[in-house]
Amino acid sequence: MDDLTRLVEIKDVYKSYGNLPVLRGVSLTIPKGEILGIIGPSGSGKSTLIRCINGLEEIQSGEILIKGQPISNRRESLEIRKKIGMVFQSFNLFPHYTVLENITNPCRVVNGMSKKRAQEVGESLLEKVRMQNKAHQYPGSLSGGEKQRVAIARALAMEPEIILFDEPTSALDPELAYEVFDTIKLLAEDGMTMVIVTHQIGFIKDLTHRIVFIDEGRICCSGSPDYILNQSEDPRLENFLMRIRGNL
Repeated sequence: MDDLTRLVEIKDVYKSYGNLPVLRGVSLTIPKGEILGIIGPSGSGKSTLIRCINGLEEIQSGEILIKGQPISNRRESLEIRKKIGMVFQSFNLFPHYTVLENITNPCRVVNGMSKKRAQEVGESLLEKVRMQNKAHQYPGSLSGGEKQRVAIARALAMEPEIILFDEPTSALDPELAYEVFDTIKLLAEDGMTMVIVTHQIGFIKDLTHRIVFIDEGRICCSGSPDYILNQSEDPRLENFLMRIRGNL
């Protein structure tokens, strides 16, 4: 893998909350165009890892590079962080803005777009996620699946090079989760680099190029969806998959 394809490099990263270690020497490279799934038990460090990638959490040691540039919580890293989109499980839409304003306002404030250009971008992205008919409604009138699709459109409006999804369907029932998965598939068709933290193994097995299993803050195994979900003999992974499949 040459330097141009290494979009994200995570090198021996450690992260703790007080005396509680959460990430213990995580190393991972995410090439441009890859769709990476991250699975693991609750509390294993999955969400913390992607929050560290986005600079939302500060690491104690190690290094995270985006296109060869280190990311940190320092002010000068803002331009690097703009390359990273984030979709949270709780949507995080502004309730007092319309659906369209939730997209256009960040475009103007963060990216400095003109009002006209932001409007064009917002309308185009709402059409992409099939929410153009809700443009002038407020988030309170939307279903959970619709809110998440708006959140995806907002992430795309920042023109990121990678989008991180933190359990994007954990708060949704299966029917609404399907709407969100369908939208993520559209991004995959466009070649967007994505990291998806989820327990929905039935979804990521057909979408991702690679799956990483994290337990107790360490990457236990990594490989193709078929290898991770069907062939790996790692006992911790087998136990995790048995519990997940038992709840389906």
